[in-house]
Amino acid sequence: MNKKLTGYPSIDKPWLKYYKEEAVNANLPEQSIYGYMRENNKDHPKDIALVYFGRKITYWEMFRQIDQCAQSLTSLGVVPGDIVTVALPSIPETLYIVYAVNKIGAVANMIHPLAGESETLFYLKEVDSKIAFLFEETYQDVRESIHTTNVEKAILVSAGDSLPFVVRHLFRLKNAAPKISGQEIFLNWRDFISCGKSNVCEEYPRDINKPAIISHTGGTTGEPKGVMCSDRNINALIWQVGCNLDFKRQDRCLVVLPPFINYSLVDSMLASLVFGFQTVLIPDYHADRFDEYVKKYHPNHISSIPDYWEALLSNERLKTMDLSCLDYLFYGGEAMSIAKEEEVNSFLRSHGARRGLGAGMGATEMVSAATFTYESCRELGSVGIPLVKVNCKIVEPETFRELSYGQVGEICFSGETMMLGYYQKPEATNEVIKIHPDKQKWLHTGDLGQLNENGVLFITGRIKRILPTMGPNAQPTKMFPDRIEKVVMKHEAVDLCCVIGIPDPVRTYYPRAYVVLNRGYRESEQLTEELRRLCMDSLPSYMIPEEIMYCDDLPRTERGKVDYRALEQMDRV
Repeated sequence: MNKKLTGYPSIDKPWLKYYKEEAVNANLPEQSIYGYMRENNKDHPKDIALVYFGRKITYWEMFRQIDQCAQSLTSLGVVPGDIVTVALPSIPETLYIVYAVNKIGAVANMIHPLAGESETLFYLKEVDSKIAFLFEETYQDVRESIHTTNVEKAILVSAGDSLPFVVRHLFRLKNAAPKISGQEIFLNWRDFISCGKSNVCEEYPRDINKPAIISHTGGTTGEPKGVMCSDRNINALIWQVGCNLDFKRQDRCLVVLPPFINYSLVDSMLASLVFGFQTVLIPDYHADRFDEYVKKYHPNHISSIPDYWEALLSNERLKTMDLSCLDYLFYGGEAMSIAKEEEVNSFLRSHGARRGLGAGMGATEMVSAATFTYESCRELGSVGIPLVKVNCKIVEPETFRELSYGQVGEICFSGETMMLGYYQKPEATNEVIKIHPDKQKWLHTGDLGQLNENGVLFITGRIKRILPTMGPNAQPTKMFPDRIEKVVMKHEAVDLCCVIGIPDPVRTYYPRAYVVLNRGYRESEQLTEELRRLCMDSLPSYMIPEEIMYCDDLPRTERGKVDYRALEQMDRV
């Protein structure tokens, strides 16, 4: 039944028409992360939970490993509320640890496994971890300096610890274990598990509204921050991801991104295990080997990034392959041009994939995804609709005034997946989470966008990249690098574009575009003129790039996003 629209999306919630009434009215899980996963799988102990280089680990075996890990953690003195740092890639031990930490009431602090010495030490000190799980390959980085932290035990975990016996033996021939004897602070995984064998560990009755996992933002404001998410936050995201998808138990999910990113840890790993999937872990993913992964694992569901999907187009071995195993395929973390998305979708469908790519918008501060693209509401260039329990509004930047359909403003989200806050940074928290006149807390994303009358969201730019400049008649105005990038990327020759502001004594800043071309195209004066003309047709004069620079690639953040700050720094040198 259609109701008359008020003109305000956060009141109308037109996107709810795409959800079943049961989903709209359902209650969210009231359990711990560990309890939610176990409850959904306790009656299926023989089902496969994890697939790791040919080894298949059942849910029963995973429960056993989690219990052993929990026993060892408590034997080392970990108590409820302690923060345990986990700096590991996508290996089975990562999940054993995360669930074990959750089971005993502690908090998992997820960081990059190859962050390097200074960053690793920073994160350990920031949360005052007494126990840390470190990737074996980082041992040489921290063995002399870890004593400067309060870490009492550092457990070194190897990518080979869960390999099948023969493969593990071959792995050790190529990758010798570090010699840690005589260094009391370090333990290997086997010795860690052994230290808890005589211990008994019961599940701790967690407060599901307190921190369970700390992840870290990409530092877009120049200072990385720990995002605290509760059991309720994370389970709310998992439940919403699954409520509108048609999948079945023991489907296979291929994990291609590392677990220090919520998009991977929660959407790909924890959600898959709640749904009873076979979760295929790839600790060192290579996009150019996608054909090998498909042949070996026959995955059904994948959440990835644009670069990885675009790599399919240049993989010659895929051109004759059947991809009919592929079902729900998503991308996030960065925009993909409409032309490139259509090209990838055409390739997938011509090779038998059941669906095209689904886009989503998210933020670590909302656990991960806040919107999803479903087949029923797919609109070209959009990032889908808000999740069923997520509310969305567009406000005039730097105000709380809600805008109507089709008007561009700052995208704000509210709902059960909103973070508790940044770890020990209340001022930074208050900068992004604000109480509006409706008495609700809203996350201000810093992204510009608009909602149409179907509740479908379109991103148009980024507030935090607004640059001051001089417009016509030397009047102060603002330019939006993201908006310029979107126009340039409409050209068929352009694969990627990043625009930065160049300081200028007269204009304050003027725009310079860095462009990466698609295969088969070359830099030329004609192409430069075409790009400028394209901008002239779509942008005001003060936003037309004065310089277009061609390059083979653009710098990336550790999360794979184009690092415009690095370009700015390179220009200043």
